[in-house]
Amino acid sequence: MRKFIKAGLMLVLGLTLVAPGMTTPANAASKVKVVSTSKIAKKAYHGKKGYIYSSAKLTKKKHNMKNYKYTTWYGTKKATIKRAGKKRASLTYIKTGKKKGWIYSKYLTAGKAPINKNKKLKDDIASFNRAAMLGDSGFQYFVNFSAKNYEELGNSLGYDGLGQYNGSTEELTMTRKALLGIYDIFKGRFSKIQNANLKAMANDLENFSISSDNDLASEKLRSFAETLENLIQSLD
Repeated sequence: MRKFIKAGLMLVLGLTLVAPGMTTPANAASKVKVVSTSKIAKKAYHGKKGYIYSSAKLTKKKHNMKNYKYTTWYGTKKATIKRAGKKRASLTYIKTGKKKGWIYSKYLTAGKAPINKNKKLKDDIASFNRAAMLGDSGFQYFVNFSAKNYEELGNSLGYDGLGQYNGSTEELTMTRKALLGIYDIFKGRFSKIQNANLKAMANDLENFSISSDNDLASEKLRSFAETLENLIQSLD
């Protein structure tokens, strides 16, 4: 009997010694005091590091900002917190799509995130190739479907393939569809004047009746293609 009593006392003593060192989620949360919260005007932010938490009490990490360097977040709330033994800190509530949470404000930079240029180029090449497939066989013959940069993409539309803009009404109509599709990919990416001029050319080409004058249609296609060529190459 004494052995059982002794064993029981040792177990209780062991739990007493271990318990203070254990931290439950509730205890962890209680160490963060939310001093104040307030709404702020919606503002764009981006960042390179820091965890995004589910609540201002920092109870659960939801995301790591290092995985979202090229993502723009929007802040709508601020909070001031106090942690045991530490100075007060500022948090910002941010959201992008369905992702949201609180992050230390010091990890945020005001403004939209930078563009991931490598990913953008790959996406542009894929979109360019899809649009080019809408053109007739003559148009596709001159397209560099293995292009690795904007210089090579632009060359697909340039002087090497001037003959591709002559053909039947059906072929010219297909080529127009391909060129306007390529325009849709890159519109708005140039200077204000260039964007305005390109838009005017696109509208004119889209509204032109090809069947009424194939020679004029060929000239419009050629002019539009050469303009696109130079502007796309300028993106490198």
